[in-house]
Amino acid sequence: MSDNYDSGFDLVLSDDERKELTNYYYDKCLPEYRSDKEDDLWYGIQIGDRMFDLNVWLHDQTDEINCTVYECDWINDNWQTNCRRWWAI
Repeated sequence: MSDNYDSGFDLVLSDDERKELTNYYYDKCLPEYRSDKEDDLWYGIQIGDRMFDLNVWLHDQTDEINCTVYECDWINDNWQTNCRRWWAI
């Protein structure tokens, strides 16, 4: 996998990317997740030349809905989720 930053750091996002990811979560992902009632769902969004996967899931112990954002890497002509770095909405 390729990273554009050294290990040990959280997912690096601009303020605009954070805003767009947060809006996408609240406007699309969260309403869909609530209506589907699945254990966890994955959503993808491309912002500029970066691709992100959002995993929406229910915490078993707290019953809170969580969203974890991962950047995807372009590998072998496909986007692949890179779980080494993440950001929680």
